[in-house]
This record gives sequence, structure tokens and C-alpha cells, in this order.
Amino acid sequence: MSDIEVVRGEIQPWTDYSSYRRPAGGEALLALLSDALPQNSGRTLIAGPHSTEVIRLAVARSRHVTVLIRSVSDAGDLNTAFPGSEVTVIAGALDGLADGPYDVVIAADGLDRVLGYDSPALDWPQRAGLLQALAGPEALVLIAVENEFALPAQFDRRPVDSRHGDDEWRPLHDDPARPTSPDQVRAALPVTRLYALFDAAGTSHTLLDTTAAAEARPGRLGARLAHDGLAASAAHTPLVASITAAADAAARAGLLGAVAPGWLAICGPAGTTHTAYTAAQRLDRDDNGWTVDGRHIPDTVAAETELFRLAAAEDVPGFRAYAARIQAFPLDDLYPAGDGFVPGVTQVPAGAGREELLAAAWFRFRDRLVAAHRRHPWPPWMVDSDDLVTTWLAMSGVEANPELLARGRELAALLAGPVVDEPDLASVLAEAEEDRKRAKELAGRIFGLERTLRFRDQSLKTREQAIRNLRKEVRGFRASPVLKLHEVARKAAKIKDPKGFARAVKRRIGR
Repeated sequence: MSDIEVVRGEIQPWTDYSSYRRPAGGEALLALLSDALPQNSGRTLIAGPHSTEVIRLAVARSRHVTVLIRSVSDAGDLNTAFPGSEVTVIAGALDGLADGPYDVVIAADGLDRVLGYDSPALDWPQRAGLLQALAGPEALVLIAVENEFALPAQFDRRPVDSRHGDDEWRPLHDDPARPTSPDQVRAALPVTRLYALFDAAGTSHTLLDTTAAAEARPGRLGARLAHDGLAASAAHTPLVASITAAADAAARAGLLGAVAPGWLAICGPAGTTHTAYTAAQRLDRDDNGWTVDGRHIPDTVAAETELFRLAAAEDVPGFRAYAARIQAFPLDDLYPAGDGFVPGVTQVPAGAGREELLAAAWFRFRDRLVAAHRRHPWPPWMVDSDDLVTTWLAMSGVEANPELLARGRELAALLAGPVVDEPDLASVLAEAEEDRKRAKELAGRIFGLERTLRFRDQSLKTREQAIRNLRKEVRGFRASPVLKLHEVARKAAKIKDPKGFARAVKRRIGR
């Protein structure tokens, strides 16, 4: 194993491999690189922190790979992981490297982690110029660009000075020369293809061609890919509000490609690439729609979006008629084609029956309806229970039972979105407002109950006083001469032998 090389700008002790933002990697990026990289290139430069899978792929496609990493400790670890002579690990900054030209240059992590403490304060165009200077005239160059106008960044509720910790040291946080739109990236670089890059703290989730992203509209497959990517990107960020509604608005305006967390620019000759990449699929788009694994998907509005619109319009008959046609899962990836529907790219859970999948589809629809606080005509007691899902299943021709509902909830949980560490501020405020309304309603009910109790207590006191007065009257009546006479008469009425009684009275009087 050879020793690492050191050039100007190295940092120690330091690591870019265990910070909040991980090195560039992920299945989507690997799929794109496997298509774009030539099969047998000469020299390849990987600038910045990249996953070992990316480096291994570059090694398989090149005669020699140079990895430039600013951390000495990270460089040592990579040197241990790649002990062969085909990999050279250099510790230092981009401005200290001058051993070009290279046939392939990969900077999929961007240009924010390629400078050291001692490097000059180079802005983004200057760093990009240094990188391009290391590339040969016919070289393939891939550069990631962070987007300061990304929706997750705009909805980040943290102050600007708290968004990057000490383990994410960057040379410039406020760089007015950084490209912040697809057009600016194309103006700054000789781009042959530009992708909107949706990543989750460095790990690529979705890559979508910016032209396809700009043409995507709410409810269509392109917008769904962007929405899933935005959700994954925002899962690690405390948000002011959910970005779902903002993403729909961006799609209607044709700006989904402009609000992505970043872009990946391909400059120079590349292999055959596709319109979009996810962790499991490559997708192509043309005028007729999308093609996935040889299967055609029409570029129509998904069933979920149409049902949301019918619910918001309180068109229950229209909703019922549309729901009667639903026979597949899930609704947000089900596209009308003729009289039926075509499933999208979602992997259906194995071993589930048709009725179980329908139950899961409606549970997922209800969860997304409630989470987005969308308008609908159903009362809250139906939404909070399984009654609404039971009603929707009946519209689809399925009779619900407890076992089916339990299985539907279980399957719907498998497709739940990324777990958000903290609820967004708008949801917290909305819930607080609902709690205030509920507290006010409960206070009114308590006031009414207290008033009723006071009335009843007063009534009981009145009755008690009446009973006491009646008892006093009874006691006074017992002491009256009339009552005594009544007692004598009552006893006299019981005498069976009046004559004998008279004789006894005479004898007693005589004594």
C-alpha cells in the first residue's frame, strides 16, 4: 500500500465522511454514472468526498483514479480501502492540485468541500475554473451545484447562521456568483445535459432532467418524481411549512427544475443517459409519455390528484363515480388510459390480494388528504375513524371488515413517506389553533354544565325548604285540639261494645 500524497490546503484533524452531509453517493447517482462514464478511460479525477461505491465504479471504468480529499484522516482511510496502484489518494485542496489533464472529472459532491482553511476565498466560478482546468479538451466532467433557491432551503425554519455546523465547514456561505437556476448553470458551464438533483443529506434519491422537470405538471409522473425527491430532501430539515403545496405551485408554473436542492451538470461526451433515475429504475420520456423497463406510462393526471380536486369541489357524486373505477394501488401512481388505468413506477407489495391493495390505496389516500389539510366534504368523525375508508371501499365495490382494514393499514404504512424528525411549524400552529378552538368549545360546554348544576342545586334547595316547612306544619297540626279530638274519635270508632264501654267508664268515674 502506497502512502497518501499531500498538497497545499490539507485539513487535519478533520473528516467529511461522518458529518451531517454524507459523501456523494446513492443508487440514483451510481445508475447515472454507470451510463455516463466511458467503459475504458485513461485518468479519472474524483474531487471531494464521494462514497466508496462511486470510487469503485470509477476504478472499474478507468486505468487510473485520483481521489482528492481535503481531510488527511479521510485520505488515509480511503488509501486503506483502495490499496492497489490504480488509485492515488491525495490530501489537500483543489487549488493545490496541478497534475492534469484528466479524461474524466467527477465532482458529484459539488465544489463546497474542496478547499481548506488556508485556501483563498475562491467563489464558485473560480473553483469551477480550477476544476475545468484539470480536465482535458475532450474530457467528461460531472459537477454538482447546490441550489440556494431550493424549496427545502426556503422552508427551513432555522436561522441562516444555524444551518451549517462546525462539521460542515464551507469556504463561502454567501456567494453571489454561485449559479441559482438551470439557465445560470448552463451559462456557467458547457453543459450537455443537466439534471435536477434531489438528495437526502448527500445521498442521491432522484435525478430528473431539468427540461422534463420544467414540463411536469401537478399529478403527472414527472411531478411525482420531483415530489418524492423533495420529500426525501426535506426529511432532515426542520420546516416552516410542508412543501407539498409549494411544489404543486412550482409545477403549475413550470419551475420544478428551478426549486430542486441542486443540479448535476454533465459536460462533454457521455454515454447514453436517461430522462430520470431513481434508486431502482431508469425512466425515459418522449411526446407519448414515459417508458419504464419497456412499459409505457401515459403522461396523464394521476387518480389521486383528480380525486383531490373532486373532494375540494365537494362533488360527492363525481367522486363516487370516479372511485367506482379504482381497482389498483396506489392512487398517486395510477394514471388514466382510455377506460382504465395504468400503474406507474411504485412496487406493489408482494403477496397482497386485490381487496387488500384497494384498502391500502384508500388508507394512503386518506392519510395524504389529511396531512396536506386539503378541503373535503366529509365530517371529522368519519375522517378520524375507519368509516371514511369503509365508505370509499364500498364505492370501489369492496365490503370492508376489521381484518381487511387492518391489513390495508399495514400495507399503506409500507409506502409511507420519509419520517420527519420534527413537525413543520405551520402544522404545529394549525394544531395549536385547533386546540384553542377545542378548548373554547369545551369551556362553553363546562359553563353550560355549571349553569345547569346551579339551577338544579337551587331547585333542590327550594324543595328542601318546602319539605322542612311541611314538616313544621305537620308537627303543629299534631298539637292542635282538632287533632286530639280526631284521635279520640278514631279510637272511639274502634269500640265494638259501646254499652259495655259506657258501664266501664261509669265505674271508673265513680271510683
